[in-house]
Amino acid sequence: MVEKIDPSGKDMLKFIQMICDEAGPRIGGSEAESKAGNIIFDTMATFCDGVERLEFECHPGGFLDWIWVTAVLYILGVISYFFIPLLSSVLIFLGIAIFFIQQILLMEVVDFLFPKKKSFHVIGKIKPQTTPKNLVLLAGHHDSAYTFPILSKLGSKSAILIILVLIIALLNIILGIVKTVFVIIGFSQSMLLSIDLFQYILFAIGSVLILILAKFLRSNTVVMGANDNLTAVAAALECGKYFANNKLKETELWIVSFAGEEHMRGSKRFVSKYKQELSDREAMLFNLECLSADSFLLATAETMFLAKHSTKVIQIAKKAADDLEVPVEIGPLKFAGSDAANFSRKGLHAATMFGISKKGTPTDWHTVNDIPENLSGESIAKATKIALHFVELVDSQK
Repeated sequence: MVEKIDPSGKDMLKFIQMICDEAGPRIGGSEAESKAGNIIFDTMATFCDGVERLEFECHPGGFLDWIWVTAVLYILGVISYFFIPLLSSVLIFLGIAIFFIQQILLMEVVDFLFPKKKSFHVIGKIKPQTTPKNLVLLAGHHDSAYTFPILSKLGSKSAILIILVLIIALLNIILGIVKTVFVIIGFSQSMLLSIDLFQYILFAIGSVLILILAKFLRSNTVVMGANDNLTAVAAALECGKYFANNKLKETELWIVSFAGEEHMRGSKRFVSKYKQELSDREAMLFNLECLSADSFLLATAETMFLAKHSTKVIQIAKKAADDLEVPVEIGPLKFAGSDAANFSRKGLHAATMFGISKKGTPTDWHTVNDIPENLSGESIAKATKIALHFVELVDSQK
């Protein structure tokens, strides 16, 4: 049997090394991100039927640095409790609301507080032999992340810390309201002092925890992002090269390298631009993440972003993996997320295949160890074969 993808993955590793050498760490909206995008554009131009840049603007800081807005509101809530307990509850509630609005719902309510940046996606299009009946997007992202000190230490257990802060904040809100009501009703001074004592303890713990989260949620160090997520970009390009030379029958293929995944604004802009076309054509996004891994997860959902992925995409991807005898796990991604979330939240067909390490998170995720030297070419090649076969299965459907 002729190998469609080199099982060593050596060419993909060379591409990843080249991007790291020439562009370096690539935080969203930076010159380095643009440089990587231009390299990818030039690479796609050598085999795609057409390549384009989709430019967009956003405020990347709004994705993570909203935590400082929440922290300030919490501290103001602590101070105001000594004067107006009800105001304390209102301020802390606003802090929690910003967490849900910015982090979970991916809205951009406080983004205006942070600098505006420009970025661009790269989209390479490969036409089929005949009039296209299907549209498939294979995608990764070329930006890289800040190191996450807390997340790199605790991994998925970081969620416990966040939940604890939320519980404390909710109790603060309730106690502020209770004290206000008790004062109006005229409860005894001893009862009010008991509420105050409990509140002060919660304030002390909550203030420390939220300031730790704000300070150490991210650092100012940008990682190289070899695994997260140049492995996916390399895989998508490799598939594109194959199908440029082995034209699909009825399936148009878009090779997409997203910018701004690490702040979740990039693919949001992409969906805003192409939603109607993608919906009308019943397009399918097979998104790839962190392919140098011990195992692979086909994510049925991304819990953090309230996104449920397409059963159709999952089923085809599972069959592709089964046909190739590559084990994959199927289930929700409980922590972190991907560009597919912005597609699925808008009702488009999308899913992501994540590479997972033995500890349950992507290998070297958001750490300074995410460098080309630590990649497994064989693992990247396995994932690439799944992506390639996914496209073949779509094209063979009646």
